Amino acid sequence: MKRLLLSLLFLPFGFLSAQSSLNAFGDSPWGSSYKDVKEKFASLLKNPSSTEDIKILNEVKNKLLVVKRNNVTYYYRFYKQPKEVADFKANEKNADGSKVDHKAMTGLFSVGLFFSPVESSMVKESLKKYGSPTREYLVENKFGIMKEAKSAPVVKKAEEDPAQDKDDADENTEAERKIPMALIWNLSAENNGAKEGGFIFQWNEPYNKKLYTKRLDYFSAEVTALINDDYKKFFSASESKILQDLMSESGENSKGSTSPSTP
Repeated sequence: MKRLLLSLLFLPFGFLSAQSSLNAFGDSPWGSSYKDVKEKFASLLKNPSSTEDIKILNEVKNKLLVVKRNNVTYYYRFYKQPKEVADFKANEKNADGSKVDHKAMTGLFSVGLFFSPVESSMVKESLKKYGSPTREYLVENKFGIMKEAKSAPVVKKAEEDPAQDKDDADENTEAERKIPMALIWNLSAENNGAKEGGFIFQWNEPYNKKLYTKRLDYFSAEVTALINDDYKKFFSASESKILQDLMSESGENSKGSTSPSTP
């Protein structure tokens, strides 16, 4: 029964089931414009044969689109490069004087899902198509969370180091005292020198001695990296523009000036 409930709950994003990477969210590629994503939902709303319950709850042009689709609320997050940063990057030059070739990326960079609480282990199971989490955010188990039973320990050979056995036991005991409040999947393929793909964050909350999930966040690795780069430049864009203008004016003045005559 629980499995059936989970499949019904995640039905709105069931189209992700055949996806094992994160180069898009469903049928919306990372970088999709606010207009394109909104028009897709508008088309679904107008479709008389659609059996889905879809409502657009909130919209902020080029920033946010909140859509409730059956039992799940989706937060589509968009990015638009600040004009100050765009102007600054347009004037950046390499050491040889040529302009730096920047890749401007705007549009969809993240999607957040909010839904009724589901046991975290079941949500993790539904995400197994992406493999196992690459990181965990652990906290002390102060909530009396009952951890899943583990398989029987492997019998070690007599010649193995007893000190190592003790270290392993201490490590296992330490792990038993902690619970994952967040699970992270890194699907960016960054180890292969690529920035494609993305990240998944599963957020867990304790309740009645169990962990539950009611929020997932999907992020584009490439767009997020570009936003981070813009964010760093944003705070220095105004100052850099002033310096560029001063240098430009200084250069023009020096070209037009003549050496003072000697008395």
